[in-house]
Amino acid sequence: MVKINESLNRVFLLRFNNGCEAIARFPTSLAGPSHFTTASEVATIDFLRRRLGFPIPAVLAWNSRAESTDVGAEFILMEKASGCLLSDVLGDLPRAERGMFAKTLGECERQLLELKFTHYGSLYYKDDIPAPLRAPTLLEGISPDDELNSIFCIGPIARRDFWEAERGSMNIDRGPWHTAEDYMTAVARREQDWIHSFSTLHILDDPNRILPGQGSRDDHVALLSVFTTLVPILVPCLHEQARPVMWHPDLHASNIFVEYSEEQGTISPTIPLTISSIIDWQGTWIGPAFLQLQVPPLYRMDGVPPGRQLPVLPENFEELCASEKAEVEESHKRRIHHKLFELAAFPLPIFNMKARQERIYLEDLAQVTWKYGLIPFRMALFHIYQLWEDIIPESTCPVEYSSEELDDLEAHHTMWLRHREMLEDLDRTFNLGEFGYIKGDLDQFEKVRLAVEQKKLEYIECGKDDEAKRVRALLWPYRDTLRDHDITTPLVLPSESQATRL
Repeated sequence: MVKINESLNRVFLLRFNNGCEAIARFPTSLAGPSHFTTASEVATIDFLRRRLGFPIPAVLAWNSRAESTDVGAEFILMEKASGCLLSDVLGDLPRAERGMFAKTLGECERQLLELKFTHYGSLYYKDDIPAPLRAPTLLEGISPDDELNSIFCIGPIARRDFWEAERGSMNIDRGPWHTAEDYMTAVARREQDWIHSFSTLHILDDPNRILPGQGSRDDHVALLSVFTTLVPILVPCLHEQARPVMWHPDLHASNIFVEYSEEQGTISPTIPLTISSIIDWQGTWIGPAFLQLQVPPLYRMDGVPPGRQLPVLPENFEELCASEKAEVEESHKRRIHHKLFELAAFPLPIFNMKARQERIYLEDLAQVTWKYGLIPFRMALFHIYQLWEDIIPESTCPVEYSSEELDDLEAHHTMWLRHREMLEDLDRTFNLGEFGYIKGDLDQFEKVRLAVEQKKLEYIECGKDDEAKRVRALLWPYRDTLRDHDITTPLVLPSESQATRL
């Protein structure tokens, strides 16, 4: 038994005396709600294997009730995925084959759109969900006597944000929902209830959370009410754009396994490579198509043109020097790969939808206004205001801005961007991953930690006086979550003038 990974789950490779191997996964408390997280993942895997023959390792044994297991924990025992990780071979693929793989992966994901679900929520075995929490139907067009209806159901959403912190014990609407409007309204109501009862600044909040303009409790609740008034308009009328769909929640190169074969593979005649398994379906849910259908991080790029048009090189490309051309060409090819995935995976109605990315961004931020502050959420609302004519032609947006409000928003957003760019620059300087993750051994960790501490001291010392230095210490983006867990108790936030003159 060898531990091979630890993040939201502790993952072990098991080797048996007969030479067989299996994977054991134990979800941590960070993975999501007890019982629901494991029960939904297992049911989702089984459903996709039965209904679509989707390439997922089979579950051999599992238990979502920790108190009933000999090991005292929830677990999933499953087949070991065949082949090798895409992350181990992607760098060796010629650029053309990487593009072909984007198309193949998109075609694989598009199979999920064959499932015509009737409600929004998470998938479960019926036996794992009380009858009052089950949606009355599962799929469009199948008989009530169909075997799938007797085994599976759509139940409450198991997505982590609906259970995080005190939300897990709150009486909030977790679905299943019959309409996309019901789901989006539930997101806002959930956050309003939590903010009203429990919100305090936390060590794990975004570093820019304490900037001026990020809002009081009442500000957050009020702006989420504005969001709820827009929900009926933000949800598209066209069924194909809003219908319930399932989509892999975290499709990156370490969740995809591939195999080489002597025969022609599915990627390219010159590269006999085939997708053998797609793993990690934890947190999968059934949501509105216009929110769910997104390009995975593996191929996602900014600056990709909307619709079905392919990216083009900039008009001044020939005027660039050789090194600039190489950089622009690399980004251009990655944008083409992004578009190839879209063209293979998304149905035409999704391409025809106006301001889709702006709607996605707004709904994403509605889930986390307290954690990240109101500035990005206010900007997302403003972008919807700017694009209102595209969303509802010849109508007036119910959200209006005075010139004073626009000046205020611009000033706060400019300051927020400045500090955001500082964080991104530091991440690149120290080669830090998400949540400050450092690749390498303990020695490398200590080396980077000391370098970060030195940079922090230099940043603080640049303050013009003691008060400016105090504010800079608060705005420093990295925190030691073990040592500084009480940094916000008490916390005197910087005033507008203090933060502005840093």
